Amino acid sequence: MTQDQATPGTLKSFVALLLISATVVAPFSVLQWVNRRTLHEDFPFVLFIFMSLHSLFIVLLLTPALQRLRAKRSLKDLKPGHWVGLLLGLFLLYVYANVVIDQLPCFLGVPNCD
Repeated sequence: MTQDQATPGTLKSFVALLLISATVVAPFSVLQWVNRRTLHEDFPFVLFIFMSLHSLFIVLLLTPALQRLRAKRSLKDLKPGHWVGLLLGLFLLYVYANVVIDQLPCFLGVPNCD
């Protein structure tokens, strides 16, 4: 197989991971759109692009380790790369949760939330 060819199923699995990350962000964008449209503000595209990429990175980091755990059913079978992915994923999950907590008043429509 040459470098220009992708392994079969790679695109399908990436699309699945992208859909998972989109379903994490979608409720917040709907809340933002519904609750803030009467305040005549621009939609915060940068925030939602950041949240979408952030959730995609979380899913991409956690997926290999979780697949390995599901297959082997033992923490001892995780390789160092899996542990790094788990730790980075958990750190990004912590940062993502802090962003959501910080922006929650804006999502709920509180005036002058920033």
